[in-house]
Amino acid sequence: MSDDHDEHLSNRLAAETFMPIMVEAFHDGLHEVASLSRWLLATLVVINGAAIISVLPLNMAPEAKLGGALAFLLRILAALGAGLWSLYAFKRVSIAANTMMGYWLTVAGDGQRLAALEATMKRHMDQAIGSRATHLFVFASVAAFLGGCAFTGWGLLSRG
Repeated sequence: MSDDHDEHLSNRLAAETFMPIMVEAFHDGLHEVASLSRWLLATLVVINGAAIISVLPLNMAPEAKLGGALAFLLRILAALGAGLWSLYAFKRVSIAANTMMGYWLTVAGDGQRLAALEATMKRHMDQAIGSRATHLFVFASVAAFLGGCAFTGWGLLSRG
């Protein structure tokens, strides 16, 4: 009986320790993701919108002008895709974190820990955090920017 009581107290202590850490990390992550996403998307859209506008009046081959403008437009779309995917990934992390918080509240109440459930929750959290799609969108955005610069440079050099 004493072992069950000690295990219950140990589990309750673990839950009481993990819960504030998880809640604080969730709130910090939410604040950071929101501010970074707003800044990043606004910056990328403005910079590439300006690039499109700056290419249009240049005296160069129409193919180069169109290629540059389309590449800069593709960069805007890739940046927006990265932002949307980040929101989706954050939703997945939020769901996993909410499940974990509910679990630890239950553990704090009755003291029963389930190793298999903890492993599953950790795996789900790792999968949600480890998404590479945002990186692919960012890579596409950078490649499109370089392509736009190359088209513009080619157009300026070959106009003459």
